[in-house]
Amino acid sequence: MTQARKDVPFSNTEPFRFCPADGTRLGDPRPSGGVTCPECGRAWYRNSAPAVGVAIVRDGKALITVRAREPEKGRVDVPGGFVEVGEHPVEGLEREVREELGVEVEVEENPVLLATHTYGPDGIWVLAISFLARIVDGEPSPADDVAEIRWVSAEEIDDLDFAWEHDRRLVRAALKDGE
Repeated sequence: MTQARKDVPFSNTEPFRFCPADGTRLGDPRPSGGVTCPECGRAWYRNSAPAVGVAIVRDGKALITVRAREPEKGRVDVPGGFVEVGEHPVEGLEREVREELGVEVEVEENPVLLATHTYGPDGIWVLAISFLARIVDGEPSPADDVAEIRWVSAEEIDDLDFAWEHDRRLVRAALKDGE
């Protein structure tokens, strides 16, 4: 028998109440929102979560994915996901593409788009970092949290139901650059 989850109100703007490093109860936050642990001296902030996404263009078409899970299940986005703690954004992107599509990519070094958006029912702020890449090994097939992949042309972009508008801008720009 599974126990029902307790509905606990949460806001990603609330400061930490306990030190994530040593569990010490924390005091009131500074005006900046940060709070310092009286025990270990570390400062803690509620920051936006970094996420990465990629535009992959081949033969004049861009690869898009259909989300298999909430939030935004059934809507379109690009391959990518959240960067893990201590992970470089490019390494995170390579990992996410491997998990979601089963392919290896070569990522262009510099991001081509930065955007902020909210994610999930609690509205967690996300800093989206978008790159361009090309597939160097394998043929993409949906896995992990991807229900389907599609290769789309520039003419199809406006008719797609993107979960996040910045992904539409990324794909549009990548297809324009790929001409």
